[in-house]
Amino acid sequence: MNDRGQLLTRFRLGVHTIEVRRHDDDALSLWLDGCERKRRGAGGGAAWLWTNVELPFEDHHLVEVRRGDDAGAPLDVRVNGEQIASDVPA
Repeated sequence: MNDRGQLLTRFRLGVHTIEVRRHDDDALSLWLDGCERKRRGAGGGAAWLWTNVELPFEDHHLVEVRRGDDAGAPLDVRVNGEQIASDVPA
Protein backbone atom coordinates (compact mmCIF):
# COMPACT_ATOMS: atom_id res chain seq x y z
CA MET A 1 0.00 0.00 0.00
CA ASN A 2 1.43 3.33 -1.03
CA ASP A 3 -1.18 5.63 0.57
CA ARG A 4 0.77 7.73 3.09
CA GLY A 5 -2.21 10.05 3.59
CA GLN A 6 -2.35 13.67 4.71
CA LEU A 7 -0.16 14.67 7.65
CA LEU A 8 -2.26 15.90 10.60
CA THR A 9 0.45 16.24 13.24
CA ARG A 10 4.09 15.37 13.82
CA PHE A 11 6.16 15.45 16.99
CA ARG A 12 9.40 14.11 18.41
CA LEU A 13 9.58 11.64 21.25
CA GLY A 14 13.23 11.29 22.20
CA VAL A 15 15.05 10.20 19.03
CA HIS A 16 11.82 9.09 17.30
CA THR A 17 9.43 10.92 15.00
CA ILE A 18 5.71 10.27 15.49
CA GLU A 19 3.17 11.19 12.80
CA VAL A 20 -0.60 10.96 12.57
CA ARG A 21 -2.11 10.86 9.07
CA ARG A 22 -5.60 10.84 7.55
CA HIS A 23 -6.33 8.81 4.42
CA ASP A 24 -8.80 9.09 1.54
CA ASP A 25 -11.17 6.62 3.26
CA ASP A 26 -11.04 8.78 6.46
CA ALA A 27 -8.93 6.19 8.28
CA LEU A 28 -6.26 7.46 10.67
CA SER A 29 -2.77 6.01 10.82
CA LEU A 30 0.00 6.26 13.39
CA TRP A 31 3.58 6.28 12.09
CA LEU A 32 6.84 5.76 13.96
CA ASP A 33 10.04 6.80 12.17
CA GLY A 34 8.43 6.50 8.74
CA CYS A 35 6.82 3.09 9.38
CA GLU A 36 3.07 2.70 9.71
CA ARG A 37 2.28 1.06 13.07
CA LYS A 38 -1.55 1.23 13.16
CA ARG A 39 -4.44 2.18 10.88
CA ARG A 40 -8.03 2.37 12.14
CA GLY A 41 -11.36 4.09 11.54
CA ALA A 42 -11.99 3.73 7.82
CA GLY A 43 -15.18 5.60 6.93
CA GLY A 44 -14.72 8.14 9.74
CA GLY A 45 -16.23 7.79 13.18
CA ALA A 46 -14.50 6.78 16.37
CA ALA A 47 -10.94 5.49 16.19
CA TRP A 48 -8.24 4.64 18.72
CA LEU A 49 -4.63 4.09 17.69
CA TRP A 50 -1.73 3.28 19.97
CA THR A 51 1.87 2.15 19.89
CA ASN A 52 4.62 1.58 22.39
CA VAL A 53 7.85 3.51 21.91
CA GLU A 54 11.06 2.47 23.63
CA LEU A 55 13.70 5.10 24.28
CA PRO A 56 17.25 4.38 25.47
CA PHE A 57 17.65 2.68 28.86
CA GLU A 58 14.30 0.84 28.54
CA ASP A 59 12.30 4.05 28.92
CA HIS A 60 8.89 2.96 27.57
CA HIS A 61 6.14 5.33 26.37
CA LEU A 62 2.58 4.68 25.21
CA VAL A 63 1.44 6.96 22.37
CA GLU A 64 -2.35 7.15 21.92
CA VAL A 65 -4.49 8.93 19.35
CA ARG A 66 -8.28 9.08 19.73
CA ARG A 67 -10.99 10.41 17.46
CA GLY A 68 -14.56 10.66 18.76
CA ASP A 69 -17.79 9.81 16.96
CA ASP A 70 -18.69 13.43 16.26
CA ALA A 71 -18.00 14.62 12.73
CA GLY A 72 -15.22 17.17 12.79
CA ALA A 73 -14.19 16.36 16.37
CA PRO A 74 -10.49 17.12 16.96
CA LEU A 75 -7.98 14.41 17.75
CA ASP A 76 -6.78 13.74 21.27
CA VAL A 77 -3.04 12.89 21.25
CA ARG A 78 -1.43 11.59 24.45
CA VAL A 79 1.90 10.20 25.61
CA ASN A 80 1.72 8.12 28.80
CA GLY A 81 -1.73 9.58 29.46
CA GLU A 82 -0.54 13.19 29.27
CA GLN A 83 -2.31 15.20 26.61
CA ILE A 84 0.13 16.76 24.16
CA ALA A 85 -2.41 17.93 21.55
CA SER A 86 -6.17 18.31 21.62
CA ASP A 87 -6.98 20.72 18.84
CA VAL A 88 -5.67 18.76 15.86
CA PRO A 89 -8.42 18.67 13.22
CA ALA A 90 -9.33 15.14 12.19
